[in-house]
Amino acid sequence: MDSIKFVPVELLLNEEGVIAGDVATSSSTLLLPSGLPISALRETHPGVVELLKTHGITKVPVKKSPFITMEEFRGLLDRVRPPLSLLNPLVTRVAAHQMEAVYKNIRSRQVREKGIRSLALLGEALCRHIRKKPQITLSLGEEEGWRESPFIHGVNTSLLAGYIAAGFSPPWPEFVEAMTIAGLLHDIGKSFLTPFSRPSAKEKRQRAEDDRGMRTHPILGEAMLRDAGINKPYILSAVRSHHESWDGSGYPDGLAGEAIPMGGRVLAVANFFENLLSSTASPDKKRSDQAVSSLLASANGRFDKLVVRVLLASVGLFPPGSVVELSDERVGVVLESRDRDLMRPNILLITGKESRKDEPPTVIDLKKSGPLFIRKVYDDYGKMKVVPLDKDERPSVLFRKYRAPRSMDSR
Repeated sequence: MDSIKFVPVELLLNEEGVIAGDVATSSSTLLLPSGLPISALRETHPGVVELLKTHGITKVPVKKSPFITMEEFRGLLDRVRPPLSLLNPLVTRVAAHQMEAVYKNIRSRQVREKGIRSLALLGEALCRHIRKKPQITLSLGEEEGWRESPFIHGVNTSLLAGYIAAGFSPPWPEFVEAMTIAGLLHDIGKSFLTPFSRPSAKEKRQRAEDDRGMRTHPILGEAMLRDAGINKPYILSAVRSHHESWDGSGYPDGLAGEAIPMGGRVLAVANFFENLLSSTASPDKKRSDQAVSSLLASANGRFDKLVVRVLLASVGLFPPGSVVELSDERVGVVLESRDRDLMRPNILLITGKESRKDEPPTVIDLKKSGPLFIRKVYDDYGKMKVVPLDKDERPSVLFRKYRAPRSMDSR
C-alpha cells in the first residue's frame, strides 16, 4: 500500500510521478525539491542523472503522481452535484487564532478565562456544522504558516470528536455539543507546561512518556475550564480522562474499561486518529486509510471498541480524500462512505474519459458498479490548507463574541 519507492538514478527519467522527498548533497545543497514532477524534470533538466551521480546519489524517492493537484481537486469539489457541504476554512482560521491568543496569554487569568469561554462558543458553532457533514475528513485542516502549532490539531480533534459522538444511536445532541467543545479544549492544560508552539518530532521523541509534569495536563485543563465557568460534566470529564486507556494503563487516574467516562473514550480515539494524520505530530505521517488500520490495531487494550466501530462505520476503510486506483486502472478520490459499507465508497473520478475538464465530474458508487473495486491507495487529498489570519483580519480586541460567517459551509 506504500506509494513511495526508491528508484535507481539510472531509471529516474523513465518513471511517472513526483519526487517524494528533498534530494540534497552531503553539504545540504538542494538538488531536487520534494513534489517536483518527473515529467517536468525530463523536459527542463535532461542531464539530472549525471548530476546526481556526480554527488554520489544512487537512489531517489519517488511517489506515484495522483494526476491532479490538491488545488485542482478542491476545484472539482465545487462542481460536484449535488454539492458537498464542507466547513468554511475561515471558521478553522478564526478558531485557531483564538486558541493561539489563549496560549500566548495563558498567564493572565482574565484573558485566559475570557478566551476559554470564547472557544466554548466556537465549539457550539462547530457542532452545528458536524451534524450535517458526512465527509468530515474533507473539512479537517492542515497547517500552512502556523509554524507547527497545536492550534489546528485542536480544531481537527474537535471536529472528529463531535463527528464520532454524532454517530451514536439514538441521537444524543447534548453529548455531540459537549464532545465538540471538549475536543477544542482538550489540551489547554499543556499551555502552562510547554511553549505554545507544537514540539517537533525530535522533541517528542526526547520527551519521556512517564514525564510526570506532562501527565498532569488533563487535570490542569479541567481546573482551568472550571475557573472559566465551564461546568458541564460531559466536557469536564472528557478533558480530564482523554488519556485514560481501556486496560487501565492510562493517566491521570488509571481508570479502566467502563469506569472511563464515555466522553474520555470518544476524545481518546479522536485525538489518536488526528495525531496519525498530522504532518507535525509524527515523522511517520500516515494516509487516512493507514490511520484507520493503525487505529484498529490499537483498539485492543487501548480504546473502547464501540467508539472505534462508530468512527469506522462513518469513514469506512477508505476515508473521504483517499486517492485510489480502481480495478480498471482509473484513478479517483473517495468522497463518501454510505450505509456503513466499508469497502465500497463513492469515488470522484480524476482520470478516464468521464473526467474531461469541460464536463461535470463523474462520481461512481462502487456499490452499484458491479465487479469494480479499489485496488490501491496512492495518497490523501483529505485536509485543506489553513493559513493564519492576516493582520488586518484580526480583531482589535482579543476575544469578541463569536459570529460565524454568513454560512458555515464553504459552498
